[in-house]
Amino acid sequence: MQVKKQGFIYLLVFLLLQSTTLNLFSFANENEIENTILLDKPKIKLEARIDEPLDIDLEKALSIALLQNLDITSARINTDLYKWKLYENYSNYLPDVKGGLSGQRLDGTFLIGGVFPIMTLTSSVSAFLRFDYRFLEGGMGFFNTLAANKLYKSSKENLSINMKDVLLQVTDTYYQLLKEQAQAEVVTISLNEAKSVLDLNQKLQKQGVGTKFDVLQSEAQYAEQEQAFINQQAKSRDASINLARLLNLEQGTHINPDLKDLKPRKIFDTDRPILEIITLAKENRSELKKARLDYNAQKNYIGVAYSGFLPNANFYGQYGGNGRVFFNRTKIAEVIPDAIALDGNGNPVVSMTSRVLNRNVSDVIPNSGKPYLVATNDSLMASKFIGVQVDWDFGKGLGTSTVSQINQARYQAMLAKNNIEISNQKIEQEVRSSYLKVQTTEKLIDVSKKRLIAATEALRLAKLRLENGVGLNTELLNAQKQYSSALAASANAIIDYNTAQAELVHSLGIISVDALISPHS
Repeated sequence: MQVKKQGFIYLLVFLLLQSTTLNLFSFANENEIENTILLDKPKIKLEARIDEPLDIDLEKALSIALLQNLDITSARINTDLYKWKLYENYSNYLPDVKGGLSGQRLDGTFLIGGVFPIMTLTSSVSAFLRFDYRFLEGGMGFFNTLAANKLYKSSKENLSINMKDVLLQVTDTYYQLLKEQAQAEVVTISLNEAKSVLDLNQKLQKQGVGTKFDVLQSEAQYAEQEQAFINQQAKSRDASINLARLLNLEQGTHINPDLKDLKPRKIFDTDRPILEIITLAKENRSELKKARLDYNAQKNYIGVAYSGFLPNANFYGQYGGNGRVFFNRTKIAEVIPDAIALDGNGNPVVSMTSRVLNRNVSDVIPNSGKPYLVATNDSLMASKFIGVQVDWDFGKGLGTSTVSQINQARYQAMLAKNNIEISNQKIEQEVRSSYLKVQTTEKLIDVSKKRLIAATEALRLAKLRLENGVGLNTELLNAQKQYSSALAASANAIIDYNTAQAELVHSLGIISVDALISPHS
């Protein structure tokens, strides 16, 4: 276990120094190194199953995020929503078709004209099939379709924005977890070093060349490192929870990052002129493309508003009929006609009959004629028609309503156009800031290397001086703190540089999984 831990520490130091061949532990022999490995480190009880960790590297984290991240899922759903809104507008170019059936049975006494009572027992049915093709709506359908098309493309750019933002968030969060894990290893090294210093002072005290005060100082230093170790465990776990949420994983999953990612990644050449880099950003940023599409959509809505002053035309047709039954039926009925009474010479016989309305009638005797049979088909009687209807509404509210809608659409377009300029300025600001950050962090890597080399040598000399009785314990303790701080700063410098590179390619709109996992510089 000690040998494995020793190899891990050497690996961490090698990653921090990259190509530097200096051995940070050259001041100690193998036995001293083994003695500094703590078998019982202070630990806190975590809420995660740390015995079943998920080992993950940057490439795997980014791939999982593209598949499972909830923000990306919402953006995909939003894109599908706008796609169907576009299809809805396409449907306006197709005719409306509708059909209907109705049937009713009449039974009872009804007033005809509200005056004449009649008794009836009958039924009536109707059926129709109609089409309406509104081929002219003042341009409303045409401009709405253009706007819907632009908004659909805008939603796809919004999906691209979300994917790129998530890639940056995952990269930052992954490197934050890697930083916390690296800091945990640094604290472990510092804790081991503090233990070795404490053992050394206890040994010197027993030999009579050390003091109790030196031992107490070393114990305080060791306790301080214990506190740092406990706090660092919580920070590492918190970073793991943040990454799990972004990846839409169970937050109880304990994620272990790959320490091989603790190397500088140069994924974009910052030696190019800044104006050329800004131009590249404006060509690739989805935010700018989306702003332009939104502006074009709002311009089309101005045409929609103007359609209120233009005519509407509808081409329509219908086929249908009315009857008593839906199916084909022929009824045979007996008819008794009225007749005229004649005398023996064939002349009409004048007669007076009192009717309900007290009118005098003559000659005609109701229902006195010769009966005969009549065949009647009472099924649906077909009819059809076709036509064109043109309506021209010259303006609701004397046109003030339409004029208001036109001006509203114009100001919406003005806002959208202003957003384009805002996006341009924001993009340039982000590019310049990330460009400066990359240059700064790149220089800091070199500085942190020199600092770590110097701190390592200072710690070695401070320990030798104390062992030989020419140094002070406070010198050794200060050297130990400087060493721990330099080791942590070296890891931070590498991670800060990598995250700055990720922010730069994100500000340029060219961030992708392939770009982020490019070979190390």
